[in-house]
Amino acid sequence: MKNLLVAIDRRQDAEQLMTQAIKIAKLTDAKIWIMHVTEADPDDFLAREAGPQYVYEKRAKERKNASLEIQKWVEEVKEKYSIDIEGLVINGEVTKSIKNIVDERNIDLVVAGHKKKSLLYGLFTANKKKDLIDDLKVPLLAIPLV
Repeated sequence: MKNLLVAIDRRQDAEQLMTQAIKIAKLTDAKIWIMHVTEADPDDFLAREAGPQYVYEKRAKERKNASLEIQKWVEEVKEKYSIDIEGLVINGEVTKSIKNIVDERNIDLVVAGHKKKSLLYGLFTANKKKDLIDDLKVPLLAIPLV
């Protein structure tokens, strides 16, 4: 195993996911990719006249905060565990983004959270997206979130 993808939705869930990914990375000498998917680029929304300026500013701020959070995780893991790790903040649709990163980065295992009625739970159970697991063509480690 060379590459692990950790799909993070919320900071409070990230710790549980990262704990498992770090254990696996230490055992297999794998690289960890932390990924957070944000809403599509605000420029796209403005071009389509989807909302006023405050919508653009809110989404831009959320993206900036997500980038800072991911970078903080990367630095903490590098310093504490000496594990090869990189962070990704991607704009767009979650399932498509996960599949793209799996293909682009040769991901061997996806680590994601599972909680009833959560975003990631919906990804794997919603009718339109239930085939994601099959489409990934790599194992998915679903971590129960408490």
